[in-house]
Amino acid sequence: MADSNSQNDDKVINLQKAQINEANTIHDDDLLASEDALLGIGGGDASGATTATKQSSQTKFHIPTAIKEDYPELIPLILKTESMDDEEREYWFQILPIMTDDQVIKLKEILVNEKQQLAKLDADYEAELDKINEKHLNEWQAFEYEQERDEIKTKEASSEAAESSLEEDLLNKLDEL
Repeated sequence: MADSNSQNDDKVINLQKAQINEANTIHDDDLLASEDALLGIGGGDASGATTATKQSSQTKFHIPTAIKEDYPELIPLILKTESMDDEEREYWFQILPIMTDDQVIKLKEILVNEKQQLAKLDADYEAELDKINEKHLNEWQAFEYEQERDEIKTKEASSEAAESSLEEDLLNKLDEL
């Protein structure tokens, strides 16, 4: 019983330490974000498109420095997941520093799995869309072919009628001679 209380006390102390560290990190992050904004620091290509996205993500969410250092691979996964709204993203950024390693691994597995499943769904959707487009293209080509064939038949019939009429006129003229 005493051992259980000791463990609970350790968890409370660890949680308090994490909260103190988080408060310090928030202050440090705010200073870093202010410095970055003033200096215009950011990554990305020459066009600056990636820089703008990163800066808006950084300013939209408070991402603790500890997360940036310890779990940089989780940041884009959390930012790009379709299963979270902005409140949930902020929650995960704030709770991540006090999560156990197993919990972090599980979160990463979930986010990676979701990303892979969505990519698979997108690929399946694109493949199905390609099939539908090909089917409609084939139908359209068959329709155009039928139209061309009908036009040719109409022209041939018209030409035969004109030829027949000309032939009859020539025979009539021959009979008059």
